[in-house]
Amino acid sequence: MSYRIAFVFDDTLDVLDGVQQHIVTLGKELARRGHDVHYLVGQTEHSPVPNTHVMSRNVMVSANGNRMRIPLPASRRLIARTLAEGDFDILHVQAPYSPFMAGRVLKAASPNTGVVATYHIAVSDPLSAIGGLALGAINAHTHRRIDEVIAVSDVAARYAALTAHTNARVIANPVDVAMMRDRAAAVNVGTLDGDTIAPHIVFLGRFVKRKGADILLDAIEYGERHRLFPAGTHVTMAGKGPLLEECRRRAAGFDTPVTFTGFIEESAKPALLRSADVAVFPATGGESFGIVLLEAIASGAKVTLAGDNPGYHSTLLGDTDALFPVRGRETARILAQRIARAIDDAAWAKQVHRREELLLERYDVRTIADQVEQVYAQAIAKRRAGRAA
Repeated sequence: MSYRIAFVFDDTLDVLDGVQQHIVTLGKELARRGHDVHYLVGQTEHSPVPNTHVMSRNVMVSANGNRMRIPLPASRRLIARTLAEGDFDILHVQAPYSPFMAGRVLKAASPNTGVVATYHIAVSDPLSAIGGLALGAINAHTHRRIDEVIAVSDVAARYAALTAHTNARVIANPVDVAMMRDRAAAVNVGTLDGDTIAPHIVFLGRFVKRKGADILLDAIEYGERHRLFPAGTHVTMAGKGPLLEECRRRAAGFDTPVTFTGFIEESAKPALLRSADVAVFPATGGESFGIVLLEAIASGAKVTLAGDNPGYHSTLLGDTDALFPVRGRETARILAQRIARAIDDAAWAKQVHRREELLLERYDVRTIADQVEQVYAQAIAKRRAGRAA
């Protein structure tokens, strides 16, 4: 059975951060299955998907350790017209959501429309928790319109329980494994790392404190000082953010070559990750899941190492070889030694890689879409049962 589905998201689709990747990846798979998929979003000028309906203008704010966009009040007339024209079977709102856009969409939703919410967030500090509680209180009325609740991880489910007092079914973030592999294979790895023999360490992420670029630099510095890395070892750090120039200046004093690529396009990410002997993601917290870990694994990184924060711990199912501590005096030593082992101990690296590859079926978009379709059917059944009553 096919549905008319609208993803409701307060932010833009001009950049593909975690939530954007989630709805675009899932939406493409649902469209491939014959569903009519639309996106009701905040200010967007260059959407990567069709059927994009811009519902509001956005402004930038800082929250939960990130710079993010929030919507200005959306036009109720525009919302009513979009919902009437769409005649959607499902509204799938990304949570937590703003009362100024997604909240207004929920208020205007037809009683015949099933509503599903997916929670994506993990609290990074006490202030974020207080903000989440306040937003939950503001949205309490519209949240009662939601028929089914999903969370992308146990961490996000705890946030939903804390802030919205709701029990969420955990359905992970989707990764299009086949697409990542195809894109990774389409590029000659040697053009990315300059030397397919010398060990290559890759970091991909925003240059903000909680993403831990400085932790990787600490480990590189420790490794140099203790001569842990083979000759020719080189590092690529991709992404942008307020700490980029500070990291660039620090790395200029290293003997190990560190290349800063700046922003890279989504289409280029798989090949870069495939070129990695070790892909390192040292985020300290505020992570509800960790799509980038699975992208690295799917792309063919030989070993993927991740900071042991709750979100990454959940995604990697607590694999103690792949996870490393992100706090404490020994962090640099432990990470440097783990990178060195991934480079030097081929048997160990293959074992870790094999375990990581086994995770992919669990998170593949086709597996996730099966589960989400079941939730949609349950939400619609609730609506029909309510009308019958």
